[in-house]
Amino acid sequence: MSQSTSSGAGKFFNADFFKSFTPANTMFPVDFASLFELPRKNMQAMIEAQQIMVENMQTVAKRQAQLLTQMVEDQTTVAQQIMSEGTPEEKFTRQTDMARSAYERSVSNFNELTDLLNKSSREAGEVLNKRVTASLTEFKDSVEKAREKAAA
Repeated sequence: MSQSTSSGAGKFFNADFFKSFTPANTMFPVDFASLFELPRKNMQAMIEAQQIMVENMQTVAKRQAQLLTQMVEDQTTVAQQIMSEGTPEEKFTRQTDMARSAYERSVSNFNELTDLLNKSSREAGEVLNKRVTASLTEFKDSVEKAREKAAA
C-alpha cells in the first residue's frame, strides 16, 4: 500500500505533472515560470516597505529625543526665570509668555512628528502600490504570453 501511495505522490510532484499546465494545454494558458517569480518580487516589496518604515521610525525617535532634550532645557530656563528678581506681576507676565511660547513649540513639534509619520506611511504605501500594480500587469502579461505560445 505504501508503494502505491509513494508512486502516486511521485506522479504528482515530478516535472511531468507541471507540463500539463503549459501553454500547450489550453485549459490553463499561463506562463508558470513568470508566475512563480511574483511571490519573490512581492516579498521584496514588503521588505523594502518595512525598511522604509523602520528608517523613518528611527528618524522620528531621534527627533523625539531632541525635542525632549529641548523641553527639559526650556523648563530649566523657565524655572530660573521664575526664581529671578522682579515683581509678582512681572514674573506672572514672563510665565504667561513662556507658557504660550512652549505651547506654540509643542504644537509645531507635534505637527513635525505627524508629518514625518505621514511621510513614512506614504512612502511605504507607494512601494506596495507599485508592486501590486506590477503584479497584476505581470500576471496579465503571463497569461497573454502563454496564450500566444499556445496559439502558435
